[in-house]
Amino acid sequence: MTLDNLLAQQAGVISRAQALAAGTSGTTIDHRVKARRWQPLYPGVYLAADRRPDPADGRDDEVRVRAALLWAGEDALLCGRAAAWWHGMAAEPPPVAGVTVGRRRRLRRRPGVEVTRRELVAQDCCVPHGLAVTAPPLTVLDAAVELGDDGAAFLDDALRRSVPFAAVHAAHARYPGSAAAPRLLRGAAERSAHEARRALHALLRGAGVGG
Repeated sequence: MTLDNLLAQQAGVISRAQALAAGTSGTTIDHRVKARRWQPLYPGVYLAADRRPDPADGRDDEVRVRAALLWAGEDALLCGRAAAWWHGMAAEPPPVAGVTVGRRRRLRRRPGVEVTRRELVAQDCCVPHGLAVTAPPLTVLDAAVELGDDGAAFLDDALRRSVPFAAVHAAHARYPGSAAAPRLLRGAAERSAHEARRALHALLRGAGVGG
């Protein structure tokens, strides 16, 4: 893929490794950085000045999450609230983008990025719109845990709209590390059962069934 195609597809963000693979020399990359044609966002990750998005078009958020993911490396996936935003489950991404990498990876802390280490199976990975993110069931669970007190409402909304409870529960079974996740799932199951009973009672009353 050409450099221009990469920049167009990635909101103007590119990694040094990608630029080298596209045929750009290290000397050219360094010259563009020195000339401020490419702005460093993270070590080895740049934003092309001529591709800088207009803040009005809302692509600044895309720049942030793409830069975080490129810095984290080829095996990284966007996760948690940032992944929920990319999937369209949240109106905006969090100020800190969550990325998940393999357990053996060691990354220095960087502003704006939160790193989680775990080994994901294939069914928990997907690439919607060209970005590697956790699949919806794991994303919902991670985001609900990340949201703290607001997590239950987020989980209930996601379960009503698009993600089956069984799939989210199965994702938790594969990665049972969070202490908050079981509480959130139990609460969601109880609320769902309560709503089901209310709906059944309403149907019975509407049909004239007593007792």
